[in-house]
Amino acid sequence: MNKADRVLILYHRLLRGERVTKRLFMDEFSVGRRSFDRYIESVRLMLSETFAPHELLYDATDRSYYLSGIKNEKLRGMNILPLMLLLFESHAFGESDVASILQGLLTNLPADERGHLQKTVFRMSKESGSLPAAPSLLKMIWDLNLVINRQQKIRLFMEDDESGRDTLPLRLSFADGRIALQAATGSEIPQEYPLSAIRSFTLL
Repeated sequence: MNKADRVLILYHRLLRGERVTKRLFMDEFSVGRRSFDRYIESVRLMLSETFAPHELLYDATDRSYYLSGIKNEKLRGMNILPLMLLLFESHAFGESDVASILQGLLTNLPADERGHLQKTVFRMSKESGSLPAAPSLLKMIWDLNLVINRQQKIRLFMEDDESGRDTLPLRLSFADGRIALQAATGSEIPQEYPLSAIRSFTLL
């Protein structure tokens, strides 16, 4: 990925109403401070040359950049708190997945609400104890949901199965603190496969 690609990604995120922090952007794209500063200046130049109605602003309270006149009000703190409670109480995700989900939920909140929920996350983490250092399930959930929507058959490889089994994924479910895939195999009754036991799958 070159500089132009990163500038476009940065600009697109700002246009969506996201708040972009230097540290997170640098970590995500493995770039240095000077490179990030140049990307910011490129966005400012684009706004100026196109006579855009927005101004690139900096919020010192959370050290984030955002565009004036663009607000993302799809979620507020009161909408996110119930999701956080479910996330911690379910114990369905490992520590890395929880951190990734929370980052996505909290990114676009106003600074005061984000600060309040960050304190809540810290308190809930202490109350619920340490989360398991389990492998990430987010990508697998996303990919399985895609094949369910497309009604595609897959070959499923379980941790204890080298040969794989051909299935038609039907739905993802959550029960007893775990996420599972329900899939049909031939004429058999649909079976349930815990995602934590799925090693990988391929399309047929």
